[in-house]
Amino acid sequence: MTAPVPVVRLPDGYDLFYLDVVDNTNEEAKRLADKGTGNGALVWARQQQSGRGRRGRVWSSPAGNLYCSLLLRPERPLNESARLTFLAAIAMAEAIDQVTANRVQPACKWPNDLLVHGRKLSGILLESTSSRGSDTDYLVIGTGVNIAFHPEDSESPATSLASLGAPVSVRDLVEAYMARMAHWLDIWQQQGFAPVRAVWLARAHGLGEAVTARLSDRTQEGTFVGLDDDGALLLRDSTGQDHFIGAGEVFFRS
Repeated sequence: MTAPVPVVRLPDGYDLFYLDVVDNTNEEAKRLADKGTGNGALVWARQQQSGRGRRGRVWSSPAGNLYCSLLLRPERPLNESARLTFLAAIAMAEAIDQVTANRVQPACKWPNDLLVHGRKLSGILLESTSSRGSDTDYLVIGTGVNIAFHPEDSESPATSLASLGAPVSVRDLVEAYMARMAHWLDIWQQQGFAPVRAVWLARAHGLGEAVTARLSDRTQEGTFVGLDDDGALLLRDSTGQDHFIGAGEVFFRS
């Protein structure tokens, strides 16, 4: 039986594409993009059959959690658009603050997770394409939030809003998230990445702590001291030399 389409208030310029079941919302958003769907399409599914995260990892997707992907067509170079991962993180963190009345205040873990007490609550997956040189054709920001359930056997410890004593409706979280996304996208368009970077750092998990970065060709250890203007993690080693980590896995020793 097909689930009824929820009544959702979205900001002006955004359109809802609701599905009961989908392979995954990022793939559906990309299919819409390839058909010419414009900026601001939000794909929201009750459950996913093939949810995935970074590096192709499986994202458990039972009904009761949030699975959504936002299609954007920013008129910016691809390297600038890629920073929207950080914008999505703070938008979702602020939305969770709001719907839980600040009972849950997630921290941002570089580059794309939200944590509570060191456990993963939410993951973000940004995928983009460019067919016009360096300009962005479109990008898709996929977000999953553990609301009613969380996996017990994930690679990293996980949690959910229900297990934190703050159950909320998926619809309420969608509405709050999209309101904060619209707010932060306006700021990004007008002021660039600097305000996003500052707010993300104010929520950063492990800032000032020892960290190990596992890169494709080596492992780098040091202290997490900030982000650069492109969103790369700034890591300072024991000699005082700074290293900029643009991609990789980071592990906080605490």
